[in-house]
Amino acid sequence: MKHINDIGLINTDKDFIAEVDITGSMRKIYHYPQRMTGCLFILCLRGECDITIHLSEYQIKENNIVTILPETFVHVHRQSPDCRLFLVGFNKELLSGTHLFNSTMSYLSLVIESPVTPLRPELTRLFRDYFMVLLRMKKINEKPNKELAGAMLLTILHGISSIHQDVNTPIRNFNRGDEIVKRLVQHIIKHYTQERSVTFYADLLHISPQHLSTTVNKVTGKTVTDIIAKLVITDAQAKLKSTDLTIQEIAYSLNFPDISFFGKYFKRYTGMSPKQYRESV
Repeated sequence: MKHINDIGLINTDKDFIAEVDITGSMRKIYHYPQRMTGCLFILCLRGECDITIHLSEYQIKENNIVTILPETFVHVHRQSPDCRLFLVGFNKELLSGTHLFNSTMSYLSLVIESPVTPLRPELTRLFRDYFMVLLRMKKINEKPNKELAGAMLLTILHGISSIHQDVNTPIRNFNRGDEIVKRLVQHIIKHYTQERSVTFYADLLHISPQHLSTTVNKVTGKTVTDIIAKLVITDAQAKLKSTDLTIQEIAYSLNFPDISFFGKYFKRYTGMSPKQYRESV
């Protein structure tokens, strides 16, 4: 695959693109965190791929299909030498269409929590065949209009939705602590660019800061501050590597009072200054 950037994941106005990755290109492009601007489906036919999607780490394996939604941070840590991925991407504007959004709303909430869906081998082959059709459309320069591209996206989403619901039929026994952590992460994703206070998130959850801190540590082994910092640092790393924003502009975009405070915060969690990270390979 020559240009994963063409998938509409970074900056493009294309409605649809499809590629096959047999050379580790996902790892080469996403070896540092980047924010996905398109909607991406990854079908793994063989091998393995270690990936972080927002705050969670996953291992993509054979017979897995992955749904990555717009505005999600993605970081590929490793691809095995035999990894073979089919990739289909869509412009995020297609997902925001009223009919498409309403018809997939319930599925989107599921995929945010569990983006990796295991498939039976026969279903993997079915998705592979469909992705092959999309690949051939691209190869002959057949450019679908927005209506057709939206229909293609809807077909994939509904197909994965039904499978996703089937494989998640056994109801997970979430306790109160799990639910607090789940809601906390949702709030952090929404507010991290402006708020890093434990008290702020405790107020949103209508519990005391001490109760929030104790619960999060018990469930995850991490502090609330660590979880907030993970997303703040991921965003900063993405901006340092994939934009021309100055370090000061990045600091302000993440609501740091000045570049010095941002630099100390960044180094505390990464071991290097923002400038060193930007210049690293």
